[in-house]
Amino acid sequence: MFFETAGAVAIGWVKDFYIDPKFTFSFIGFEWLQPLPGYWIYAVFLTMSLLALCIAFGYKYRLAITLFTIGWFYVYLIHKTSYNNHHYLMCLLLLIFCILPAHRANSLDVKQGRVKEQLWCYSWHIWIFIALYFVVYIYAAIAKLYPDWYSGIPLDLWFAPKESRWLIGGFYASEIAPLLFAWGGIVFDFLVIPAMIWKPTRKTAFIISILFHLGNSLTFEIGTFPYLMIFSAVLFFEPEQVQRIFLKKRGECNLPELLGTRKHTMTAILLSGFFAIQILLPLRQHAFTGNTFWTEEGHRLSWRMMLKVKRGRASFNIEDSHGKRIVHDPLEHLTRSQFYTMSTHPDMIWQYVQYLKSFYGNEISVHVRSIVQINRGKRANLIDPSVDLSKEEWNRFSHHDWIAEFPGWISPE
Repeated sequence: MFFETAGAVAIGWVKDFYIDPKFTFSFIGFEWLQPLPGYWIYAVFLTMSLLALCIAFGYKYRLAITLFTIGWFYVYLIHKTSYNNHHYLMCLLLLIFCILPAHRANSLDVKQGRVKEQLWCYSWHIWIFIALYFVVYIYAAIAKLYPDWYSGIPLDLWFAPKESRWLIGGFYASEIAPLLFAWGGIVFDFLVIPAMIWKPTRKTAFIISILFHLGNSLTFEIGTFPYLMIFSAVLFFEPEQVQRIFLKKRGECNLPELLGTRKHTMTAILLSGFFAIQILLPLRQHAFTGNTFWTEEGHRLSWRMMLKVKRGRASFNIEDSHGKRIVHDPLEHLTRSQFYTMSTHPDMIWQYVQYLKSFYGNEISVHVRSIVQINRGKRANLIDPSVDLSKEEWNRFSHHDWIAEFPGWISPE
C-alpha cells in the first residue's frame, strides 16, 4: 500500500484523476464526497503512504490501520473514472486487517511495550484471506466465459500496440499469444487457489503463480496487485516453513483453536455476513435485464476486470426551456480520460447529465447519442437517443430502459 499510494503521486496519477478534472465521477450515492480543493489531495496520499509504513512496521498499528482504511475508502469512492477491481479488493483486505492482531509479533508496538507479544494466531486469521481470494478468482474465471474471450479477441486488441516492443514484441504479434493468455487466464483463475491449498501441487502452483503475475505486470502494467498476490503465497505454506524462512524468533505452531467465547461468536457472525455479501454481490448482475458487458449494471464490485475493449464517443443534444439548442463540448468540462470512459458507461453518462442540469439549469432537456463498440462487435447506440435523460431517475435495483439493447457478439464482416 505504500507503493500504491506513494507511486500514485510519483507517476502523476493523483494529478490526472483528482486535481485536473473539473468534475468528479464519484460513486452514485457518494456525490457528497469530493476531492479536497487544490493540491490538498496530495496531503491525503502522502499521509496514507506514511500510515502504510506504520502498518508495515507495526507502529501504533490500530490507529494507523483505521486511519489508512478511512483514507483509502475516501479516495476509492470519489473516483471511478479508472475503476479497478484491485482497489476494491484492497478495501476488503483493509477491513479484515482492522480486526486482526497483526501487530502482536515482530512489530514496533511489541518492542516499545504497547502490546503484549503473541507468537501465534488462530487458523481462521489465515483462512479468511484464502477464502476471499477464492471468491475473487472463481468469479473472475466465470466472467471470462463468453464468446469473444474464448477467441482471444480482447487480448489481441490489447497486444496490438505492444507488437513493437523490444525482444517480446514478436510474441505479442503471434497468433498464439492471445489464445494462450485467454485460456491460461481461465484455467489459472479456476485452479490456482485449490492448487495452492493442496500440498502435492502447492510448489508447482506457486511457481506458475509467480510467472503468471509477473507476465501480467509486464504486459498490462496493473500496479501492485500482481506482487500482492505473489507475496500472499505465505498464507498457503506451513507455519513452520514460513517461520524458518522469515523469522528469527519463532512461536509454537499447531496450537488448538479457542472457540465458543462471546468474542468469537460475534466475529463468526460478522465474517459470515461479510462473505455472504461477497458471494451475492457478483450475482446481482442476473437481477438486471440485458448484457452486463453492455449496460455495466452489476459490473462493479463483481471481479469483472479486464474482460473487454469498449470504445465509443458521446454527444449531448441540449435544449433550454424555450427549445433553444445549447452548444456543448464535454471536453471543456472533462478530461479526455473522463470523456472516453463516460461515453461507454451509462451510469457515468447519467451522472454527467445531472451535472449539466446544475450547470445550465434544471429546465433543460438532454438527449444523448453514444455510439459504442465492444471488442470487434457492431457499433450501436448505447443510450436511446429519444429519451430525455435529464428527466430520468437512477434506480439501483432495476434495469434502466433508456439503455439501448445490446447488439450482440457477432463481429461485422
